[in-house]
Amino acid sequence: MSMWEGARENSESKEFAGVVKRYKEMLSEEQMGFFDVADFEHIADHYIEKNQLTNALQACEIAISQHPHSLMVKVKKAQVLIGQLKTEKALELLLMLVKIENSNPELLLMLGNCYSIQGDSNKAYACYQKAEKFSFEDRDDLLYNIGAGYVQQTDYTKATYFLEKAYAENSKNDSVLYDLAFCYDKLGDDEKSIRLYNEYLDVDPFAESAWYNLGIIYTRREEYHKAIEAYDFALAIDENYASALFNKANTLSTLERYSEALTYYFEYLRFDKNSSDAKVYVAECYFQLAEYSKSYQFYKQAIQLDSKNADAWYGAGVVLMVEENLAESLVFLKKAIKLDNSCADFWNAFGKVNAALDHYEDALIAFRKSVEIEESNGDFWLALADFFYHYDQTDLAIQTLFEAEKTISGNAQLLYKLSGYLAENKNLQLAKSYFKAALSLNYLLHKDMLLDFPQLQSKRWIIKLINDQI
Repeated sequence: MSMWEGARENSESKEFAGVVKRYKEMLSEEQMGFFDVADFEHIADHYIEKNQLTNALQACEIAISQHPHSLMVKVKKAQVLIGQLKTEKALELLLMLVKIENSNPELLLMLGNCYSIQGDSNKAYACYQKAEKFSFEDRDDLLYNIGAGYVQQTDYTKATYFLEKAYAENSKNDSVLYDLAFCYDKLGDDEKSIRLYNEYLDVDPFAESAWYNLGIIYTRREEYHKAIEAYDFALAIDENYASALFNKANTLSTLERYSEALTYYFEYLRFDKNSSDAKVYVAECYFQLAEYSKSYQFYKQAIQLDSKNADAWYGAGVVLMVEENLAESLVFLKKAIKLDNSCADFWNAFGKVNAALDHYEDALIAFRKSVEIEESNGDFWLALADFFYHYDQTDLAIQTLFEAEKTISGNAQLLYKLSGYLAENKNLQLAKSYFKAALSLNYLLHKDMLLDFPQLQSKRWIIKLINDQI
């Protein structure tokens, strides 16, 4: 902007400020003064910007009384009525105006917005398409406004249709780039979303929300190091960006960098000290670091903040289980299941504690419940089979893993365990078959299997099959 342009804009700003002041004085003195159309437009916009829509509507009514043939003030009135969600009155006015100017894209856009608010998506879409047809100047802005409306309605497919057209008109429109990237993110097209966010950041590299959204996409794609880099950019721009702190902490935790994760969780808690979920994540980090006392402490804090946080009750119960405080662990796990009886992890832990306490029936019900909820999880099948094996019910353990094999294919750990059970049950041919299959899936896991069945380590068939795979 040149010095002269800046001076002119400042002069206009002072002039319009004077107009608003004169208008307010007129109202307070209850005297009717004359204002031209441009003045009324600015007065209405002044109130719209302050979200004082009743005052804006009053200004429009006075404007119409002074300029009854002005299309502009009637359009402004329709805009205010839509803002007030008085769609019937807005629709009546807009339909009258469209009869006068049926190729006015601004009117058609507003008419489409009005139908959209009323839930008449077909009429809205028809109006938008007609607005696009008659749009020549600032075409990308009109298309963007249509797309942005669909974004607000979470109709990302239609939003993308119009935003793509806006992008074709002006690929440097940063609003279009941002919303289009957002839509592709919501539609699961990560590649396009990443490309567009990067284009947007080329225009505005200090847009922390764009960096943050990139981080979310990279996290979803399990590109965790790129995600952390994106969150770091967001935090470099705004060190108090709480959501970026939280997501970075989550990503570090996923990478098992628990000490670093704790730093960012505590930073986040400065902004949301009453976040029960954040306390749970802190507790989980301490648990992974084997600092069980601190872990339990934060699980308890989470429960105090939100007594219905099932994960907090579960986590505390697991800590108590690890510390062999089984009776108290059972109380916490029962509460977790009462709050959420559809979580397989809760039932599995409940089964383990009951098994350790020799509560056979309760443990069996719990292990079976975990398998029923999440039958594709091999760990739950193995827990049930190990439970039977512990009670010298090897036939039931074998039967359990046969059933698991029908549901889960290619699970080496399951096949190794089945081989061990079969060998103990003197079914050597099947044991060899499953051991060989397991070796081909994951050779290294045989070492864990032989720790579970040390009596098999010296068996010649075991040694031969292992050596054959080398």
